[in-house]
Amino acid sequence: MHTKYTLIPTHEPILPHTIKTSLTPSLPRLNPQLSEEVQVAFSQEIAPLMSSSPSDWAPININSKLLRIVAKVSGRVFIGPELCHDERYLEAAVGYTVSVMEAQRAVERMNPWVRPIAAWRLKEVRKLAQMERDATAFLRPVVEARREKQRKGEEKDNDMLQWLMDSADQGQGKQHGKWGEDTTTTRKLARLQLAISFAAIHTTTLVTTHAVYSLAADPKLQATLREEIQSVLQEHKGVFNTSALQAMKKTDSFLKETMRFHPLGQTSFSRKVLRTFALSNGQVIPRGSTIEVPNYAVSRDPEAYPNPDVFDPLRFYNLRNEAREKGEAEQAASGQFVSINKEFLTFGYGRHACPGRFFAANEIKMILANLVMTYEMGLVEGETERYRDWDIAAGTIPDPTKDVMFRKL
Repeated sequence: MHTKYTLIPTHEPILPHTIKTSLTPSLPRLNPQLSEEVQVAFSQEIAPLMSSSPSDWAPININSKLLRIVAKVSGRVFIGPELCHDERYLEAAVGYTVSVMEAQRAVERMNPWVRPIAAWRLKEVRKLAQMERDATAFLRPVVEARREKQRKGEEKDNDMLQWLMDSADQGQGKQHGKWGEDTTTTRKLARLQLAISFAAIHTTTLVTTHAVYSLAADPKLQATLREEIQSVLQEHKGVFNTSALQAMKKTDSFLKETMRFHPLGQTSFSRKVLRTFALSNGQVIPRGSTIEVPNYAVSRDPEAYPNPDVFDPLRFYNLRNEAREKGEAEQAASGQFVSINKEFLTFGYGRHACPGRFFAANEIKMILANLVMTYEMGLVEGETERYRDWDIAAGTIPDPTKDVMFRKL
């Protein structure tokens, strides 16, 4: 990512630390808030585009709308219920990832010998620096207001921004990275907010778009998930609490199969070798090499997945049921969307597995549930099969130019 020039804080353990110790344990409390924000975002982003006639279909570029929906829903937790609707925040949260990619490509095109001298002058790199300054200016009065509330002994906010501020106050900031005086701290908070947007918003949007494209191509699948979600909501009094989300087992299976069949990257957890070493078989890995795990190949391994080239939305639902019938609790648990194992590496593996996957899974389920319960979806006229993915470098993304047809139920 050429982080020396793009300034992405990739080595900030305070982020995964805060996600693990504050965000994930708070999900039972946050889920109703997320559900509420999903409905608000839908009313703002999708409802105005629908036809005035309930029987008419409306074409919507769902990828662009999901970007804003995910940014708002994520922002509810990242920065609070008021600021997550601020257009300045949304522009930064949505645009930062695109700007990072543009800067990365611009630096990549330069001669390595020239980069230390000239990379800072690239317009793409300067744009990133300006985005960081703008984010700092946006956050400064917010941080100052929260500090004042703390001084007065008032109740603190309960979101990612506050958790990061608390980590700094408790000395965690010094443990996980350098925090200077207040202005620098605000700048650091801005960089961390941009970093979590970079990690969360576009990836969540891509997975959700993949899922919507598959649903649009399969009315029977829509009906299957709709039936499950209706049943679950009836049992849980219409509330998307933790137990309700866990009970959506077919939806969970569909999402895991979506990530298996449409992985965001051909490889996973890329690492640069810092010193030469030898593997147990004698293979020498030289210093400076990049090593990766073949995520796509593992996802299509016939020894792990029968008929791996077939998209089976209930694959993991059936596997979990079969494992439970055999009394294999561990095997049944491995079929959950958020579970990690050597056959499913999209979220990483071991202690470096994505710490935000629990939050992302809940968010995606709520968004899909609201779509399925509110709208009928279909492909545009002339299309008979699911839209083809785009292969970009080592990544695979849903075609962002495609419309999906929506009709209110």
